[in-house]
Amino acid sequence: MEENLKRVLRTPEVLFIGINGVIGGGIFLLPGQVAGLAGNKSMLAYLLAGIIAIFIGLSFSEASSMFTTTGGSFVYAERAMGKTVAFTVGWMSWLTFIIGWASLSNGLISYLAALAPGVTPYKDLIIIVLVGLLCLLNTFGVRRGSMTVLFFSIVKLLPLALLIIMGLFFVTHPASPAGRFGTPKDFGQAVLVLIFAYGGFEMATIPQGEMVNPRKSVAIGVIGTLVGVTLFYMLIQVAAQRLDPALSASTAPLADAGRAMFVGGATVMTIGAVLSIFGTKSGIALSSPRIVYALSFNRSLPGVFAKISPRFQTPVVAIWTTGVLVMILACTGTFQHLVLLNVAARLYEYLLVCIAVIVLRVRAKDAHRPFKLPLGMTIPVIAAALCVWLLCQESDSQLLAAFIALVIGLILYAISRATLRKTN
Repeated sequence: MEENLKRVLRTPEVLFIGINGVIGGGIFLLPGQVAGLAGNKSMLAYLLAGIIAIFIGLSFSEASSMFTTTGGSFVYAERAMGKTVAFTVGWMSWLTFIIGWASLSNGLISYLAALAPGVTPYKDLIIIVLVGLLCLLNTFGVRRGSMTVLFFSIVKLLPLALLIIMGLFFVTHPASPAGRFGTPKDFGQAVLVLIFAYGGFEMATIPQGEMVNPRKSVAIGVIGTLVGVTLFYMLIQVAAQRLDPALSASTAPLADAGRAMFVGGATVMTIGAVLSIFGTKSGIALSSPRIVYALSFNRSLPGVFAKISPRFQTPVVAIWTTGVLVMILACTGTFQHLVLLNVAARLYEYLLVCIAVIVLRVRAKDAHRPFKLPLGMTIPVIAAALCVWLLCQESDSQLLAAFIALVIGLILYAISRATLRKTN
């Protein structure tokens, strides 16, 4: 089978898909929680989470340079460990995105309610309309979807840059220096939560079948995103802690920090948060359906999910299936409950990609790799170990929920494979 997707995405667009995927809802929603968990070690938590993400991103970059087809981590795992393991990676990757999309939808409502409290009773309707709009945009073509991502990637950086400038250079008497946040309560949990804020860089790896130069574009998109974002996040946390003495108790932390900048600062940051979260949602709307498409194209899920719109050449069934599930999760769950389940599913995917890189170094040692990591297998081995450490920070209930989701996926996979054998 051959993919029939248009190759229109260039390297700058792929980079912005990565930036938009990472800098989004997490940084607007989590600084208060990080301050409460990590205390005066908040900067160290951001740095450690960033280093972990970079190690994982380097592993993704090497793996992606071997392929030119749609699917991201699913494709790498299949080449290394076979169809069944690859399916679990693709399934958990898709689960990561739909839970992330749903949790950000709830976070978006929190910030919208800060602007207009009257919207709260219409929470579910707003979520359904916004998710449906993004599905519609991506149905019309990947170019429209990528242009939406590009627009929000630029817009979201402006209020965050303003917060950094005001917090670092215009606060003559800091309301709450980082050192006054006290000793850490649960440093490991803080790092775990931050993986949600750093996650999303893998969006840049998924639409490889629609990239003009996929082997080059993905490595630039992933590494460029993670290095820049780590520094950016640390500056945001310092600025926010200088501006707001009660950051750890806030449900809209950057909006509250914005109140200390100038009159109307809270409104500026709130609008910025709304645009940023919606921008991240637009990136997920572009990337996540391509995972279902790839699983179906590979015959690991029913073939209907690989159906392409004859007019727009986009995976229309995968787009709307993903959107409907997001609507259901967002309307029935909460941000706090969804985040850690998102992280558990994401870490499973990251761990298997790191293992895939190690396996491919042995099984396909002579394969063409335009981007090859130095020091042999050291970097992916360290990245895999860090993923295991983070999984150990998860609660038993979150791990159980992720395991149940994995089992459901395997049941669907078994049904699909059995049906395929009968038809053949």
